[in-house]
Amino acid sequence: MKKVFITGSSGCVGHYVTEQLLQDGGWEIHLLLRANSVLKWDPAQYPNVIIHIGNMDAIELLEPVIREMEYIIHIFTDWSNSDYATLLNVTKTHALFSMATADKLQRIVYFSTASILGPGNRPIPEAGQYGPGYVRSKYFGFLKLADHPFKDKIITVFPTLVFGGDHTHPFSHISAGIVPNLRYLKILRFFYLDARFHFLHSHDIAQCAIHLLTAKTSERQFVLGNPVMSGKDVIRRLCIFFKVRPYFRVKVPAAMVFFLAKLFRITIAPWETYCIEHPYFEYTVVTPDSFGLSTRFPTLESALQDIVKESLS
Repeated sequence: MKKVFITGSSGCVGHYVTEQLLQDGGWEIHLLLRANSVLKWDPAQYPNVIIHIGNMDAIELLEPVIREMEYIIHIFTDWSNSDYATLLNVTKTHALFSMATADKLQRIVYFSTASILGPGNRPIPEAGQYGPGYVRSKYFGFLKLADHPFKDKIITVFPTLVFGGDHTHPFSHISAGIVPNLRYLKILRFFYLDARFHFLHSHDIAQCAIHLLTAKTSERQFVLGNPVMSGKDVIRRLCIFFKVRPYFRVKVPAAMVFFLAKLFRITIAPWETYCIEHPYFEYTVVTPDSFGLSTRFPTLESALQDIVKESLS
């Protein structure tokens, strides 16, 4: 069996990744967990799953294990707006990669975020300058890969907006928030922002990550997302899907957002200011279809149907 070490397996994407690897059957799967209880499945049912209780801030304790690994999938991310995010997302992440043994290691799939990218899928300096702790750490963590001794064995994936979750998988932040906040759609249906962005369901993100774990490719960076959508189209589709009559929609310019914030004494942080002024989060993206696989959730409606099905069950 091929040996793979996975961080972040207790999260939404991590559950889908582990599930699909278990369906393959050809993997000895090592999971870094804070506790068994954070999983929505029983690892004791799988003899090829080995649990390592610990944290990224003490990853050095697992160096003997990591030295035996052929593959690493690093999904874990610290989301805090503090220096602790830099410690875990930069320092400890690169320490983890460096623990691998050169003649055993085949591939590392490293999860970054599309938030640090701009036109041409290139990292934007503003992410490092204005970004909160999470974004800033992801920016510098990615740039630092250029100097890593295993850089040619590292593939970075940049998920866009992440959907996913059900009774056997934790919900992503977006999927968890849609149904409880539907009441606001009656107001939002009259407005839209001039924005563009991508999304991808965690099931499809997992398919891409697992494919890239062993794929023969000279590319080292992939942005994961379905075709770009506009803010206006998203509001229209949400209204149609949830049977809220859209009537008319008025474009809200960035200047109006800043005016309202000032009027109601709302402070907009530098990173949010940058994102409002540069609302086109549009990239060259890949989906499972790009690799000859099948994208399970290719449209916003299919992702929404997955959420509604689960909320009604």
